[in-house]
Amino acid sequence: MNILNLRGATFRIAWIDLPGTDPSAPPDLYLHGLGSSSIATFPGIAAHPRLRSHRAILLDLPGFGFSTAPPGWTFTIEDQAAIIAECIEQLCLSSLRLVGHSMGGSIAIMLAHIRPDLVRSLVVAEPNLDPGSGTLSGHITRQGESAFIERGAGHLRLAMQRQAARGDRTAAIFAPTLLQALPQALHRAATSLRIDRTPTFRQMLLDATMPRLFIAGAASNDIPAADFAGTGIQFIEIANAGHTMMDDDPDAFASAIATMP
Repeated sequence: MNILNLRGATFRIAWIDLPGTDPSAPPDLYLHGLGSSSIATFPGIAAHPRLRSHRAILLDLPGFGFSTAPPGWTFTIEDQAAIIAECIEQLCLSSLRLVGHSMGGSIAIMLAHIRPDLVRSLVVAEPNLDPGSGTLSGHITRQGESAFIERGAGHLRLAMQRQAARGDRTAAIFAPTLLQALPQALHRAATSLRIDRTPTFRQMLLDATMPRLFIAGAASNDIPAADFAGTGIQFIEIANAGHTMMDDDPDAFASAIATMP
């Protein structure tokens, strides 16, 4: 747990720092999705034979996993990206291969947009790209913040636990990290993901100049490869995988990341 003071507030940010087997290899930073945790999600990916030569930082965003935020924190994508930039500087890192899944992919896009000097290459796995997109964020934001905190978060957790009890492997992986997530963080992050901003996440990704990779699961992706034709963005679709492709096919997911410098 690392204590970070920013804008007069105190954050406790949890991350795992895996040294890698090659000290000369540039570092990787992993960012998790809505309701998830990098510490829980990415250890197997970071230790994969295709990636373990790189130092890897698995960071839990404020309000999620093992990280905390001060009362009243916004949990917006912009502010989460600013916190990550501060963490990167405290770790004395630069030239990162930045890997983000789902909400973490949108935050990675934002970070690359506001601090391109920190990002060597950008890997995003099914991030929210357009206003109003996202199944989980849509479910959460159909309720007001107070209603979600009082009732909706509990109902969501219970539904996920029931799905896990029925043998849903994805729900079984997600349910424990959903229990860790602060309900206010879930609602405010989901709201921020879905708002209309200029430029959009999609436009930020298109405008970025570092090497970029979009990873999709064939069973869940609704963004066609044609969207990136002629943009310089590499597109890899993982067969037999859904939105949580790092769990469905970790070998293919790690191999996709390894294609990036």
